[in-house]
Amino acid sequence: MKIARFTYHLFYTTGFLTMLAAIFAQDILIYFKPFVIITLGLLYLANTENKNYVVLTSLFLLLICEILFLQDYLGNFEILHVLLSIYYALNIGLLWKSLQLIKIKLKKIFTLQLLISMALIIYVLYSVAQLILPRVDDHHVVLIMLIFFFSLFIGVCYYIYLNSKTIISYSLMVAASCFLIVNILAALNRLYVSIEVFSIINNLLQIFGQFFLVKFFIDQHKLLPNEEDYF
Repeated sequence: MKIARFTYHLFYTTGFLTMLAAIFAQDILIYFKPFVIITLGLLYLANTENKNYVVLTSLFLLLICEILFLQDYLGNFEILHVLLSIYYALNIGLLWKSLQLIKIKLKKIFTLQLLISMALIIYVLYSVAQLILPRVDDHHVVLIMLIFFFSLFIGVCYYIYLNSKTIISYSLMVAASCFLIVNILAALNRLYVSIEVFSIINNLLQIFGQFFLVKFFIDQHKLLPNEEDYF
């Protein structure tokens, strides 16, 4: 129990130091950001009874992506987007257990809430992609691949959230919402206009998002389906 509590304190400390680096010294951010992801892995190991090492694999992929992103976003664009696509694909696989519990039904997929949410998200992603594509002439395929897996990941997260009745799924919704903003801000900040506040918001939301996703995987076994029908 003490070890589990210690991992939370360790995450809060590394997250706080990373935010200070993002605000005051972005040049050294690359030395702090990986430690946040490492502490998330420790947090998962210390707080989960039935461990799924695919979670650790996804965190390792994310760690590599963070280093590549901070080193040279455009120079590492292709490999970065391939790895991020694999990362979201792994997370979709990790969420399959929750989908099996909730059960995939057409009447649950075609609900007003889910259709409106996904329509808006896809429209936003399409608009951002239209801005990004001219700047990455040789990498259209990997960008489209990432958008596909990311959209699918967001859809799965919202489906689980809308069709479960425990507080656990709120973590998933927060994580998905954070990732949505992070991916949009990161691309615009690197390819169009570099604004310091964008970088700060991006790092803050990414830390929050990844924390809540790991928290969901820790508590995933407590998820309960919601049998109520939506309009």
